[in-house]
Amino acid sequence: MFHSLLSVIKWELKQVAQRRSLCILVFVYPALIILSFLSMYNAGIVTRLPIAVIDQDVSTTSRSLIQQVAASPQLLVAQRYQDLTHAKQALLHGEIYAVLFIQPDFEKNILANRQPEVITFYNNQYMTAGSTIYRAMSNALKTANSQIILKTLVQKGVATPVAKSQMQTVPTALHPLFNPTLNYIYTLINGLIPTILQIIMMVTMVNSITRDRFGLTGFEQPFKLANCSIVIFLLGRLTPYFIYFLLCLVCFDAILISRYDLPINGHLGLLLLGSMLYIVTSLLYGTFLGLVSRTTNRAYGSTGLLSSPAFGFTGLIFPRIAMNTFPYIWSAILPLTWYIQIRLDQTLRGTSVLSSLEPFLYLFIQFSIMLTFVSLNMRSISRRLSS
Repeated sequence: MFHSLLSVIKWELKQVAQRRSLCILVFVYPALIILSFLSMYNAGIVTRLPIAVIDQDVSTTSRSLIQQVAASPQLLVAQRYQDLTHAKQALLHGEIYAVLFIQPDFEKNILANRQPEVITFYNNQYMTAGSTIYRAMSNALKTANSQIILKTLVQKGVATPVAKSQMQTVPTALHPLFNPTLNYIYTLINGLIPTILQIIMMVTMVNSITRDRFGLTGFEQPFKLANCSIVIFLLGRLTPYFIYFLLCLVCFDAILISRYDLPINGHLGLLLLGSMLYIVTSLLYGTFLGLVSRTTNRAYGSTGLLSSPAFGFTGLIFPRIAMNTFPYIWSAILPLTWYIQIRLDQTLRGTSVLSSLEPFLYLFIQFSIMLTFVSLNMRSISRRLSS
């Protein structure tokens, strides 16, 4: 059995080596993607987002407000405009992400004990940048507002200690539950890399299956090498890809833990087990699509249709509980969705072992269903080859 398995593995690797584009897709592209995204998000958090300022008051108070906003590490005052027209054009063209608009008589209204408005326009189409700007701008304006009020009270003759006591408000403590450091490597990269790998794994197996299925000799040669055993045939086809993609994920996690201090609040063993189950399930998905599609183009099209929207359905950028029925069901049938939950449970969330079993259960169900479908199709092919 071992000799037959080794023969199928060697034969599969030989087929990959003979196709340069497939070899690059399988063995070069994943490593390149991992290194590129880690380099791209090396900072971990978003900083120095360019914004514009329109100061129509041009007073000491307005300048103090702008200085406070500029002091935020997330924001960079890149442009100054005289009117909203030019600022709007810059915002629409992507030159800036937000506009801070200070209306005329801003300082005068404050000294008169009125409540002037400071207006901020920001492009929330870029969800990550938009939420970062909203948070940074809110904090900066609150701090600036407190300083302005304190300065106004002191100018009116109120002693500084008394003025500070009059400004006391109910303190607010914000605790982001599953991304406590607001580090995007821990969330976005944790989802992006497995998403890309899922697409590559499915496409790889589609190529492997359709290459023989629609070839001149069909599955005859690999079946002979496997001694007509479906188990050896599947193991021989899946094993080299399984080992390589598992190595990719292990190296990816090792870099995150050692270089970027990814916390492991759960169990490293469960994370490894989840990675293994995720990889083999994704490979079986690709195998199944390659076996049931009528043409090679349809097989690739089905794979792209199934796996391409995966990242949007995982719940990382939009909560699954808020999705309607269609995307919610779509996300449930993707192995990526449950694997992302496993990754977050064992890294950031620190979920208990019992609570961690749910995504493993759903992933195992998908694995079992795909294995059953693939086995039934392979039995049909085996009977046809034997007759």
